[in-house]
Amino acid sequence: MPYLVLTIMASLGVAGMAYAVGRFLRDLGLLRRGVRVPGEVVELRPVTLGQGPRTYYPVVRYQTVDGSVVTATPGRFRQTPLSAAPGPVTVVYEPANPTRILVEAADTGSTSSVVVTFVSLLAASVVLLVVGIVVFLSLS
Repeated sequence: MPYLVLTIMASLGVAGMAYAVGRFLRDLGLLRRGVRVPGEVVELRPVTLGQGPRTYYPVVRYQTVDGSVVTATPGRFRQTPLSAAPGPVTVVYEPANPTRILVEAADTGSTSSVVVTFVSLLAASVVLLVVGIVVFLSLS
């Protein structure tokens, strides 16, 4: 039984860490090679997790370099949520897929939007791995 618990918890922890690192590298790549254009937050979708503070995920409208108007959202877990009112932002989009975006708020640096999410995913995965090891040691 202890080996089964260790295997499950360790597998989930390692898989979570691999996912966090892969996603972080992908988003950093988007920040490096993506096209930056001005955009505007046209809607803020409120999200609360449990009793935590209310945060907002932006829906932005922007114009690509070829003149197309795109409305997109970075997704619920793509980056740090915004807590500001609608207004101008910088949108970083992938030229091959203009709806894959990151939003840079005026009050934060470009990489902070993906670093916070990365650290959160990584911390949760490490906690899962450590809990698995502790349970294994206590049962064996």
